[in-house]
Parts: sequence; C-alpha cells; structure tokens
Amino acid sequence: MKKTKSFKARASKKIYPVSLGCPKNRSDLEKLLFVLRQRGYEFCLNPADADIFWINTCAFIKPSVEESIEHILELASIKGPKQKLIVSGCLPARYAVEELKELLPEVDEFYGIEPFTYFTEEEPTEKVLSESPFYSYLKISEGCNHRCSYCTIPNIRGPFRSKPKELLLKEVQNLLKLGVKELILVGQDISSYGRDWGEKEGLIKLLEEISGLPFEFRIRLLYLHPAHLDSSFIEKLFSIPKVVPYFDIPIQHAHPEILRKMRRPYTPEKILKIIETIRGIEPLSSIRTTIITGFPGEGEKEFEFLLEFLKEAKFDYLGVFPFYSEEGTPAEKFKEKVTSKEKLRRKREILKLQREITKERLRLRVGKEEEVLILEEDTQGRFLSLARIQAPEIDGITFIKKKTSKPLMPGELIKVSIIKSGIYDLWAEPLDFKG
Repeated sequence: MKKTKSFKARASKKIYPVSLGCPKNRSDLEKLLFVLRQRGYEFCLNPADADIFWINTCAFIKPSVEESIEHILELASIKGPKQKLIVSGCLPARYAVEELKELLPEVDEFYGIEPFTYFTEEEPTEKVLSESPFYSYLKISEGCNHRCSYCTIPNIRGPFRSKPKELLLKEVQNLLKLGVKELILVGQDISSYGRDWGEKEGLIKLLEEISGLPFEFRIRLLYLHPAHLDSSFIEKLFSIPKVVPYFDIPIQHAHPEILRKMRRPYTPEKILKIIETIRGIEPLSSIRTTIITGFPGEGEKEFEFLLEFLKEAKFDYLGVFPFYSEEGTPAEKFKEKVTSKEKLRRKREILKLQREITKERLRLRVGKEEEVLILEEDTQGRFLSLARIQAPEIDGITFIKKKTSKPLMPGELIKVSIIKSGIYDLWAEPLDFKG
C-alpha cells in the first residue's frame, strides 16, 4: 500500500483509539498517538466525544480478522455524520485496500502496519503510554524470516528487520525518564535481533547496553525462538543484571512429524534441553510457551505425545490455540484435517493439564522472596503487582497485603515474601511487614 500524508492534523481534534491484538500493535499505536499529539490532537475514552475513531487491527488468524471487523462495524454503527473512522494495522496490510473499501465502506481511510510512518519520516522515540505508566513494550524488530507453514506474519509484516540500536536506546531512556520500571522487549523473534546485520549476539549486546543505564528498572523478554537458543546464549542472558528470569518460548508443538510439517526447525529433545539449561541455572525461572492443536496430521498418537511432553516439560504458563487454515499459507492445502469439535476438545484437555502444572509450579514459590512491580490499589485495599515471573496481561497477578511499616506506592519495585499461591495468582507480604 502506497504511503500518504494526506491526513491533515488540526488543533483541538479528539481521537478515540483502539488497539487490537499483540503488544507489537500496541507499541505501534502508542507511537502514532505521540505523533498525532505533536500535531495538536487529544485523546478521549468516550467515542461520543471523538472526532476520529482510530482502530489499529490484528489479522493474524481468522478470529483476529473477525474481531477487527466486529470492532469496525460496532464503531461504524455509532459514527455521526461529522465523525471519521480510520483503520490501520494488519487488516489493511493483509488484504487489498480496494477490497476492504468495498467490504467496509463505512471506513474513511486505511493505513498499514506501523501507521506512524505515514506522518513522519523518522520513527519517533517517544510514545503515549496507553496501558500503564509503569511498564512499556519496546518493539526491537519487525517482520519475520521464518516461513512456518501455518503463519501469515511474513506476508503481513514482511521480512525480519532489526530496529537501529541507537533509536532503541534513545526510546528506552525516554521511557525510563517517564518512570517506566519494566521494559518488555517484543518482536516476532527477538532472539534474531541483529542477525540481519550479521551480528549473531545482537540481542545480548543490546541488553547489556540497556541494562547499564543508570535507572531502577527491569527487563522482560517475549518471543524467543527455540531454534536460536542454546546453553551459551541462555547463560549470557542470566548474566545481564536487569533481565528477569522469564522465558517466553513459543514451541507450537512437540511431535517431530508435526514440527516438520509446521516447518519448525528443532526437535522435542532440543526443547527439553533448553528447559533443563534454564532451570539448571535458576530452578524457579518462569517459562511460558504457546501450543497449536489440531494441526493437519495430528492424530491421537501425536496428541498423546504432546500431552506427555507437556507433563515432562512443566511450563509455568501456556497458551493454546486451535489450528486455523489461513488463506495463502502452505498448511491451507494440507489434508488430514482435524474437526473443529476435536480441536476444541484437545484445547480443553491441554488447558486442564496445564492448570495443574501451573498450580504446582506456583506452589514451589511459597515462602520464597520475590521482586514485584506495584501497579495499583484495588477496591479491596490490596495492591496489584507483577512478580518477575508474571508478564502483564497474559499471566497471573501478585496480590499484596496493604499493612506495612511504610506506605506502598504504585510504580515501586519492592521485595516481598510469597505467602500463598493459587491456580494462576500469588499472594505476598512486603519483607518489612509488621504483623
């Protein structure tokens, strides 16, 4: 889609922003909001007050496409004659804009991924934090070079390309000056950072520079590709002081034949070796993964293999999705289909198993010390916080008793003692608790 700067900014206009999908999309929208704020725009929480509805969409899988279209039609149904509806992100990047204009005539303008690029020549190093003032997603790369047979991302977002380190370091410093206490590095495959420049340890070097900045904060990593992980790489991650022991490693499956058909270049033995290395260094590290079930050719034998693997691996947290046959992907043509009913049954069985594993892993943390980031106080007088082993929005919460020898403040990183665990959440007392 050809880029344009025809969108004219005028002072005192109000935008109602909506971000759908992954943290990468949120980061893109937050940079767009910064650019528009520089042009005199304001943001509002009530659609009725807005001059412009702006939806940054996801279109990775069919449910994401459906959700995006539902949001568009919902806002279109309340759009007044003087209000404007703009759509950006993966939906216009995946489908031809002319087709979308026919399907969604209610939309006034379409923009693709990283919509801020339509209004500025240089990527901004500042953003409007829309989720929390205390953590922020730092997108360090765009696109993907892995051609997994089921995935639409390379077609939507293009080949892998690392963000310039200088740009990222400036963005990090701006965020830390705002009071951000947790930087969450995201990308389709952040373990490949710098490889497009020929730098095999690009991520390690970036993390070392970020960690050396003179602020109190911590660093979380999302989406490490198993193909790029080995003992040396993992040991180097543990050696960087501000990187938390949290590993988001999407494996998608464990059966060798299914991995081959998915074009995932590793074995179940390698995955177990990665887990063994991580927990050999820090037994209470948190390891999260993602599973696709119902992939073509996943019979009962392959599914039972997956269940046994998950019992052995004992991931701390796990997300599971039924396979969707996506238009334009090699897997769309695969035979040996699994019925929708069976996919959902398998998803439920995986989640049932994982609930017990997560509960068991959290129980190991009772009586241990942990660092948490306080987010807010709820209506019951408890403080909601994130332990190092909990990523925002996808994992559990750590609840903290209010009674301490000194007041607790949102945005603080404090040490606590874990006193109770549940299925997904933890309960804690500050270490200076006065009973």
